[in-house]
Amino acid sequence: MAVEKATGVVIRLTDYSETSQIATFLTDSFGKVTAIAKGAKRPKSGTGGALDMLTLNEIVFSTSASGGLANLREAKVLEQFGVGRMSSAHYYAGLYFAELADIFGVGTEGSPVLFDLLVETLRALSDADAEGAANLIFYFESHVLMVSGLAPNLGQCVHCGRVPPPDENVRISLVDGGILCEECPGGVRIAPVTLAALKRVLESTVQSVRRLRLQKAQAAEIGGVLSAMVIYGAHRVPRLLHYVRPDFEKSWKKWTAGAASSK
Repeated sequence: MAVEKATGVVIRLTDYSETSQIATFLTDSFGKVTAIAKGAKRPKSGTGGALDMLTLNEIVFSTSASGGLANLREAKVLEQFGVGRMSSAHYYAGLYFAELADIFGVGTEGSPVLFDLLVETLRALSDADAEGAANLIFYFESHVLMVSGLAPNLGQCVHCGRVPPPDENVRISLVDGGILCEECPGGVRIAPVTLAALKRVLESTVQSVRRLRLQKAQAAEIGGVLSAMVIYGAHRVPRLLHYVRPDFEKSWKKWTAGAASSK
């Protein structure tokens, strides 16, 4: 039985019994680790009490050659991002980030990229204003798709390879994974100014995206297309999407309808 040590954020947590929990951590060196924390709710446990969502922990866990759940031996909280640190709206955004990290974190073993993305976005979220928090949701959605290899190609037509000028009426195709120029069929039209704003989100850093100023219509359209991309990539609607973007169904359906018509 191998004993490992890592730093990880709690991204999923369920009760296993009156005293134990099952936790999934996104770690810096092992990708996703799901472990049973036996007796975690006891004050004198190796975790120092019950585990909490959106906490950064130094963990010690053991694994067996047969696979299955790891056994969490120790957990020490290094940083807290959840309840008590954020408003309810910000907390739901953090939970949404955790859910996306859980969904798209498959195959991240040994890579710290997704872990770093989650931690830096949670840190930025903790003191962001309402507009900055909305932009950070755009940022995390687009960058988790990028890390997963599912981000759209916004630079050139994915059919013919032509780079359209900034004022051309292009379309986005979920099926084809990017933009289509006006000479190629398929996809759903996106306004040039919205496409430019979406490019800025994809090219931004966690610091610069908070300063991005978007018109209300642009923000709504970006939210719609990113919702559709996340749903399309995840093959389901993330549970927390309803909490961070209650009206997403009004806009994302047109993008998924475009995907269906392109098949």
